[in-house]
Amino acid sequence: MSIASASAPSHAPVQMVEANALQSRTVSGLEAAREARRSSRSTRIATGTSRRRARQALDRYEGQVDTLRAWHSVPRGTSASDDRRTPAVDVGIWAEHVRYARSRHPAVRAKLAEEYRGYAVSLARRLHRDGESLDDLTQVAMEALLLALDRFDPERGIPFPAFATPTILGSLKRHYRDHGWSVRVPRRVHEIAVPARKASDRLTHVLGRTPTTAEVAQEVGVDVSTLEAAQEATNARSVSSLDATVGPPERGSAALASDDTDMLRAENRVALAQALRELSGRERDVLGLYFFDELSQSEIGRRYDVSQMQVSRWITAALRRLRDRMPEE
Repeated sequence: MSIASASAPSHAPVQMVEANALQSRTVSGLEAAREARRSSRSTRIATGTSRRRARQALDRYEGQVDTLRAWHSVPRGTSASDDRRTPAVDVGIWAEHVRYARSRHPAVRAKLAEEYRGYAVSLARRLHRDGESLDDLTQVAMEALLLALDRFDPERGIPFPAFATPTILGSLKRHYRDHGWSVRVPRRVHEIAVPARKASDRLTHVLGRTPTTAEVAQEVGVDVSTLEAAQEATNARSVSSLDATVGPPERGSAALASDDTDMLRAENRVALAQALRELSGRERDVLGLYFFDELSQSEIGRRYDVSQMQVSRWITAALRRLRDRMPEE
């Protein structure tokens, strides 16, 4: 047996001892790491619990402060002379206003919006008119309600509906002004149209008849021409399609055009002027005295020193010549 083969077995026990020691240290290290991780997790859990409890305690404290502020700022009584001075609104809802003014928390805002949703919808229904979508008006009212919630300061002691009503109504009126008309009209028309309609209804009730344009203009405080222009512009609120049928559906006729009476009168004036030039001077004078100066046939006869019957013949002959020269309608 060689020296190398004889000495090999003597080193095996040493290597085995070292491997066992290394394994033992590794196991101990893993156990220590696991213990450290468990300790860290426990520390984090304890810290998180402490923070959660601290937040809960802080929330309770802030809630108590909000309640105290609500009791001090809530509107009381029906007027300043009310001796009872009892809260005029729900203190719980008022506390939510105080809480939202402090925290601006979205959940509190959503709760208040849901609380006043019915009020906003009622204002939208009040201003609803035929031809306008109630859903669109409700959406406008709700957007205005959220804007009012963001601007509301409960420390002023004003009930929220009293503060929000002008904001909501203003948004609804602006919606009608900007989107309720098929054709955009001047702002002055919007300012006159609604008061004129209300004045007309009021005068109809008082007078027992439909008021004249002059009476409505006097009631509104504008001149007649301005009121007439505003009334004509209100026709732009809605338009009809050129393809819309006129009359019974089976006829299928489209509203492409209509007769212009002013154009027909203009044509008649031109034809009449041409026909008058073909009359004699006496015939034109007699027609002028009879139809424009409104003299009787006897008075005209005395001017020309003829009988009334002769004047009648002149008028009849002149009118016959005019009719022959006028175009047939």
